[in-house]
Amino acid sequence: MSVLVRTRRRRETPDTASRPPAGLSTASGVAAVTVLTSLPVFLPGAANGLICAELGWSPVRMGAVLAVYWLASLSGAFVSRRSALPPVVERTLSIALLATGLGLLTAAAAPAAGLWLSSAVGGYAYGYTQPHTNALLMRRCAPRLRAFAFGLKQAAVPTATLLASVAMPMLAGPVGWRLVFAGTAVLCGAGGAFLVRRSHSDVRRHPSPPPRKHGGTPLRLDTFVLALTCAGFFGAMVGNGLGGFLVLALTTRGVSLSAAGAVATAGAALNIAVRLAMGWLVGRAPRAAWTALPVLFLTGAAGTALLTRPGPVVLTVGALLAYGGGWGWAGLLHYAIGLPYPGQEQRATAYSQMGVSLGAATGPLVCGLLFQLGPAAAWWALTAAGSAAGACVLAARRRPEAGVSPARDRPRDSPRPA
Repeated sequence: MSVLVRTRRRRETPDTASRPPAGLSTASGVAAVTVLTSLPVFLPGAANGLICAELGWSPVRMGAVLAVYWLASLSGAFVSRRSALPPVVERTLSIALLATGLGLLTAAAAPAAGLWLSSAVGGYAYGYTQPHTNALLMRRCAPRLRAFAFGLKQAAVPTATLLASVAMPMLAGPVGWRLVFAGTAVLCGAGGAFLVRRSHSDVRRHPSPPPRKHGGTPLRLDTFVLALTCAGFFGAMVGNGLGGFLVLALTTRGVSLSAAGAVATAGAALNIAVRLAMGWLVGRAPRAAWTALPVLFLTGAAGTALLTRPGPVVLTVGALLAYGGGWGWAGLLHYAIGLPYPGQEQRATAYSQMGVSLGAATGPLVCGLLFQLGPAAAWWALTAAGSAAGACVLAARRRPEAGVSPARDRPRDSPRPA
């Protein structure tokens, strides 16, 4: 986080013009912020059983708390689509971290109301800042590093899932889930305070231009942006539905709880690896983005289809394909939708974040309703969603004129739809 830099353009000299912009260090700082702002949804998910037992809540109420996070994230992204990128992004990120920490602290102190508040505040902070960090990566990372930077940033989301899943069983027993929430709040507060101090120091050294009197207009929702936003919606249905119901579905098929947990952990690790690998690949072959995206979505659909079949081997293969493909596309999607809009990356990716947030709230709800009819019904619904996501990407790539900046303005490595 210490290396997040201002987005105000500096006058280039022959020396600085040839020097590549910040790369991995910027992406690492952004990834750390992403991990912390996503914990208000993954910590309650990991402590689901403990919270329900202490407060006497039903799983339905806990599911509603988690859905609030993604609906608030949708609201944050919706507001962000009209916001201009601030000269010092650290200020926005610091406020988001401080608000997230305050919400987690409230959840630990008064969980009956605080869990709802934490989900709402944390979700809004996550959704609002995601387009900001997307624009930061696009503007401050070297062209060959941008796709990998997006993969690293989005790999922070399953990393947060793993951290919450590991930390809660290890720490909740000795100290209680409330102290785990409070400790996480302290981390968020420390990160936010550090960014506040850094932003003040940065402004003193490099005074910012006066703010604009009028807000920017939102990016026009053309067919290119709409198609990729819908792809994010359907794809997020698959990923979040899978994360919420995979272990339960495996255990109902006769797989032991420990084995089901191991499969879910392996799937999350594969998800991280796929996001990083796809970013690395597209950084070296930019046009591969438009092949990789539909392949990932359709691979995930094949995986969820296999989850309808019996047998531990088939179920394990299906789970890994579903995790690797059905939830490994996030970095590439935001990269692909933002790259054709130089100077408006934030507003373009605000739409894709809105689609992802809405799908993240819808997927578990649909799975929960269909799971009562049988696990196969839920998996076939996610298979249809994954196939629809792949079709949306194919529709976007058939419209090269949509959302494409003139050739003279396009970065050389832009993955032009073909």
